Amino acid sequence: MIEAIQKHGAKGVLMGLARILRCHPWSQSGEDPVPDHFSLKRNATSKKSH
Repeated sequence: MIEAIQKHGAKGVLMGLARILRCHPWSQSGEDPVPDHFSLKRNATSKKSH
C-alpha cells in the first residue's frame, strides 16, 4: 500500500485497497506488484504462481 501511494499519490490509496481486497485464500496465487500506470485491475504479467 505504501509503495502504491508513493508511486500514484491519492490514487494509490484506491489501488492499495483493491490489491488488499484481492488477497484472500480463494484468490489466484502470485505476486501483485504495484504497476507503473494506475489501474485497479491485477497486472496481467503477475498472475504466475511463485
